[in-house]
Amino acid sequence: MTDIAKTINDLPHFKVSAIRKGEGGDSGRADFELAGVFDRTEGVNEGRCWLLLPRKDVLIDFTGELKSLEAGTGAALYQTSEEPMPDMVGLAFAYLGPQWAPYHVWMVTEPKWRWDRKLFHAVDANARKIEGNGVSIVDGQEVKEWIEIKKIGQESHLSRYYPVFPDGKTTLPPIGPDGVVRGGWGHVHCEICDAHIVAESYGYIDPGEHWVCEACYDKYVVSLDLSFIKT
Repeated sequence: MTDIAKTINDLPHFKVSAIRKGEGGDSGRADFELAGVFDRTEGVNEGRCWLLLPRKDVLIDFTGELKSLEAGTGAALYQTSEEPMPDMVGLAFAYLGPQWAPYHVWMVTEPKWRWDRKLFHAVDANARKIEGNGVSIVDGQEVKEWIEIKKIGQESHLSRYYPVFPDGKTTLPPIGPDGVVRGGWGHVHCEICDAHIVAESYGYIDPGEHWVCEACYDKYVVSLDLSFIKT
């Protein structure tokens, strides 16, 4: 028996019945409160989340906060500061929890999303030692210092942290006198399952530098299947 692929239509949907504009905050942007009803509430939680339209090219994706939710009726209030605010009354938006971003949906469901199979190579990284916030226990040892590394070669806000153990050892390759760890950025994470794609192994990469492991590509991307998003 073949499993049926999960589509964006299978996610909980929020239908907007009214939009109210609030006062502008310190940033000068006004808050908007969207009132509406969910078609189902399983997997829907108050707090930060996304609202997506079924087609990526119709409207921008909205990020905001689900302020209230009635589990029995599905009635809810959603607050966002996104502008410009188009007329969305009567439209139904797919709900996406905070552990995912809209591109996780579009990268799988858009048939024309570009993917290239590529061999991942380790990249040099800049390293610096930083103090931790208090004492952490790692592998049964007290850790007070960490090595922060950042990939060299393109702008990125991503950092990784490696513990400095009491004997001064780390799990990193040696740090050079110039503060560079040769091959220190030695893996990337699969956007779907978070598994490591290690140096000299293959994965799939899109133009936004998002990586997916070969197993998830075959299981989800090829089938346009969103079943990794649990509700």
